[in-house]
Amino acid sequence: MLNKTLLLFFLLTISSLYAGSSALYEKKQAEDLHYNTTIRAFMKDNKTITELVNKAYAYVVFPDVGKGGAIIGGAYGQGRAFRYGRWIGDVTLTQFTLGLQAGGQAYSEIIFFKTKDAFTQFKKGGFEDSTQSSLVPFYSGFSGDVNFDKDVSVYTSVKGGLMLEASTGAQKFSYTSRE
Repeated sequence: MLNKTLLLFFLLTISSLYAGSSALYEKKQAEDLHYNTTIRAFMKDNKTITELVNKAYAYVVFPDVGKGGAIIGGAYGQGRAFRYGRWIGDVTLTQFTLGLQAGGQAYSEIIFFKTKDAFTQFKKGGFEDSTQSSLVPFYSGFSGDVNFDKDVSVYTSVKGGLMLEASTGAQKFSYTSRE
């Protein structure tokens, strides 16, 4: 009787571990698809982005950044860093702003690092100036790019929202390596 009980316990333990790992696998697959879909959408809208995906030293993709404000504002997003198409790290974006702003918006962002030095500097974290102005109507669409310097390019694609903004603030990136 003890052997049957141990066997039953063992089988139940194995089946629960399998079910848990299967759910984690499905969640990871859905997340991977979300990032791949975001990258493909950027590439579809702009041939320069296709070249950058293929030639940049590294790039960071934020599929979903939420932003809102009423005089004081903020934004937050989680992303992944890629080098030559391989996922190498996790990145969080946190932004705080002050100024004329009202509303909220959702957007995707991709940052390209053309050199190893530019990416190394980014991985150190810290704050970046975040002076900006925007008008976001309800619809979504491609919204252009910003070049911080010759080695870093940022592209965003607005998903939707309603926001008027002329603000200044700081943006912080936190990088966690997977390597």
